[in-house]
Amino acid sequence: MVTIDYKNLLKDEIYLISRAEFERQKVITTQFAQKLFTDKNKASKTLASLTRKGWLIRLEKGKYVVVPLKAPNQQWMPNEFVVAGLWMGDTPYYIGYFTMYNYWGFTEQIPRTIFVLNTAKSRKITIGNIPYQAVKIDQRKYYGIQKIKIEDQEVCISDKERTLVDFAFNPLGSTRNFETSLKENIREIDLKKFVLYLKKFPVVSVLKRAGFLLEEMGCENKYLNDLKTSISKQKTFVVLNPFNKSRKGAVNKEWQIIVNR
Repeated sequence: MVTIDYKNLLKDEIYLISRAEFERQKVITTQFAQKLFTDKNKASKTLASLTRKGWLIRLEKGKYVVVPLKAPNQQWMPNEFVVAGLWMGDTPYYIGYFTMYNYWGFTEQIPRTIFVLNTAKSRKITIGNIPYQAVKIDQRKYYGIQKIKIEDQEVCISDKERTLVDFAFNPLGSTRNFETSLKENIREIDLKKFVLYLKKFPVVSVLKRAGFLLEEMGCENKYLNDLKTSISKQKTFVVLNPFNKSRKGAVNKEWQIIVNR
């Protein structure tokens, strides 16, 4: 959180903040400041001073969130989902992984880190004491995105079914976590959409594990047959739980799964 201090704002600092608000710029850059001040040194000093005083929140080098002039004289920080979206800018992204597992109620574990899947960069940063992790993904995995509005800002998140696909791919240390969530939510999700999302996912082992579990839970054949067709040309057997080093267990030939529970 950032503590706002109204005192000791200099003329140039007021000008920069006011112009940002007038132009409805929630995020400003070094280039924005340099357009206001012909002296580049003055632009840099003004940005540094406003950041130190709590009127700008640094997202990354040369990129800042503007604290509104109307912000109350107390601690202020935009919603962490909003911050994630502002950090990404024009880069295609969605908030996902553990952040969304909790959001959709698939797990009660509360993640400290906000995971931002995107098509451009992988890096970790801390903004206002909250860790953010950008995870670069293949363009083929960028689907199933839902937009929600927070604080008048549109934010991209993975929808419920897409989040469940990610959970199958990245299941918090054990396939059992995904298995439990799937069993608890199988009647609450759009099963047709979930299977469609699975078919689009470019990692065939995810299809095999999820398909096996869906069949075990009594899913209708009209959905399962599509998945079986998707994996029919893939002859490699995979373990049900990749976190278990043992490859011992019953073999399911239809799904090409070694059930190593």
